[in-house]
Amino acid sequence: MAKFLDYLWPVLIAIYIISPLDAHPLLWDDLIAAGLLLYLLFRKTGHRRRQHADHYSRSQQNRSSGGGGSPQALTLEDAYALLGVSPDASWEEINRAYREKMARSHPDKVSHLSEELQEKAEEITRRLNEAIDMIKRSKGK
Repeated sequence: MAKFLDYLWPVLIAIYIISPLDAHPLLWDDLIAAGLLLYLLFRKTGHRRRQHADHYSRSQQNRSSGGGGSPQALTLEDAYALLGVSPDASWEEINRAYREKMARSHPDKVSHLSEELQEKAEEITRRLNEAIDMIKRSKGK
């Protein structure tokens, strides 16, 4: 019922603002109603931002504490396999493969999806960064 009222109040207030019937002949009541409408609309946005900030801080804590069930350390062969290139590939090919993989799985690209998929994208991004760093170190870049 509460979700229904969250949608009903803004609709009723918008109808009041648009309607020719007013409680006061000047614009004061419409301005107050518009302010209330903006408050109701942006109240939910602030709640979502706080949830996103909480999620981000939890993922940062997990990353710094080892992540609980984080995957095993990456080997050089795993790094090449993760990027989909052979060990004798040129640095340009490796870099191109890295950019393509990052373009598909970057957390900013999936921010509109569920939290589970966002966490998966963060994990893939982390693994890709580990892989490219390991290859850089091995190639002396």
